[in-house]
Amino acid sequence: MIRRAAPAAGVALGAAVLLAFARGPRAGAVTGQLTILERPGERTTDLENAVVYLEPARGARAREERQPLDQRLPDPDSLHSQIAMQGRQFVPRVRVVPAGSWVDFPNQDSFSHNIFSSASGASFDLGLYGKGKSRPAKFRKAGTFPIFCNIHARMTAYVVALNSPHYAQPAADGRFSIAGVPPGRYTVHFWHERAPEQTREITVGPSGATSLDAQLDARGYKWVAHKNKFGQEYSSAGGERY
Repeated sequence: MIRRAAPAAGVALGAAVLLAFARGPRAGAVTGQLTILERPGERTTDLENAVVYLEPARGARAREERQPLDQRLPDPDSLHSQIAMQGRQFVPRVRVVPAGSWVDFPNQDSFSHNIFSSASGASFDLGLYGKGKSRPAKFRKAGTFPIFCNIHARMTAYVVALNSPHYAQPAADGRFSIAGVPPGRYTVHFWHERAPEQTREITVGPSGATSLDAQLDARGYKWVAHKNKFGQEYSSAGGERY
């Protein structure tokens, strides 16, 4: 049975993605724990920004493709999620959405922002707008898309657009659970902005799969300020360096 979506934008979208598929009696959960290898003396504080997701393995046919149309994911074009601007930060920093859906960018700060992305497949410029206003952007294809502000050089977010409903973002301790996964062969992706992505092939049985643990290596990560929407460095004349 499909439940009604919760009123909050992010919760509503997550509920639509995770609950729109009919859950057959053989669908199970894929669970595990993700850790990040840091430089000596450093500790991980951003595991919740990771994304773990499943796609049918090459040559495997997803069970969802054989379901009746009325049991598939709703039209992505009708789905809206949200990333807000609060205190010169994006909240949340990472948002997972179905490919083809919209993300609204409400400004909750007392000053203006100019949200943009130069990524192939999701290039947009929402222009300058102030407190209490919101503008949307559409993410037409699957991929991971960095989002920036043309005013504040340290503002960065990521939209992860998927063609799969089977995903999770770990808890603060790295534990994750992906519910309602039909049996079959899948490629599992482990993504975090500070580390190279990992993939592996797994087989999910009638009762799911457990102990799917992975470690990403962030020791080579170095923060670099992004360029503005014109491809230039930020300056006191063209933008704020914070």
